[in-house]
This record gives sequence, C-alpha cells and structure tokens, in this order.
Amino acid sequence: MAGYLTSSKLSNILDLPVQIPATEVKMGDWVVIGTIKIATPQRLRFRFLNLQLHTANVSISDITATNKILGNLGYAYVALRRDYSSGNPGAAGALEVLNISEIGLVERATDEAIYTTPGRYSWIIANNMQPSSTSNVPTSTEINFRLSATGQVRLELDNA
Repeated sequence: MAGYLTSSKLSNILDLPVQIPATEVKMGDWVVIGTIKIATPQRLRFRFLNLQLHTANVSISDITATNKILGNLGYAYVALRRDYSSGNPGAAGALEVLNISEIGLVERATDEAIYTTPGRYSWIIANNMQPSSTSNVPTSTEINFRLSATGQVRLELDNA
C-alpha cells in the first residue's frame, strides 16, 4: 500500500532545525544548541546533522590524545541526550555522538533514528580539550575551536 501525505497528516508534522552558526567554543565548554520535548504519542525522527570545525587557535598537529577530556570522542562533538540537565554531555548516556578531529566537516552517517520515549531531547556541541603536559600545546594555552552545526529533525505529533 502506498503512503499518502494527507492534509491532516501534514498538520501533525513539524520539521525543526538543530543548528548553531560558527561560534567559538572554549576549551572544555559546551553549548546546548537545541532542545525538543516529546510526549506520548509523539515521535522524533533524527535524520541529518553536520558538524564543522572551522578553525583552532593552535595547530591541530600539536594536539595529542592526552588533550582529550574523554578519550573515546573527537576534539569536538555534538551529543544527543535525553533529559539532559548538567554535567559533561559526552559522558556515558548519550543517545548519539558525532565527532570531529580535524579542520573540516563531518556528517551523521547513520540511518534515521526514531525516538518515542517521552522527555526532553537536547543536542549539545562541545569542545573536548583540556591542558596536557605531554602535548606540544603549552598547558597555559587554551585550545579553542570555531565550530558550527546544522541539522534537522522531524517531530510527528501523533502515531498516525
């Protein structure tokens, strides 16, 4: 059976941006770039997200793994969390994470994700850097990035 987009179906769909323009994110800091609350029977479809690292105030080649706060993540990342209130957004419990470890652009490469559990879904962009005495970046120098993110989610207001 073919799916049809009826006017009643269309009136129950909201396409929403998740984005932040090029912004300096200081070492160890993060910014909530979008939050959407869903309730039963709503459904959140997460399809697209791009993360771009435009510039760094230090040479990327001087950064080492010891500069990372969370070693399993990139130099910067966007994390999707449910019911986030505080604490490191990349810590255990993130629903999805998009990492970047070089100047350039990365795209979310996974298939569409559908979330139906009621709660507040937040996207947080973070700088995953800290001082390290074993890297070529002096411990007195902050590692700051100019980052941007662009994405889109679809909120379906009912299960129809």
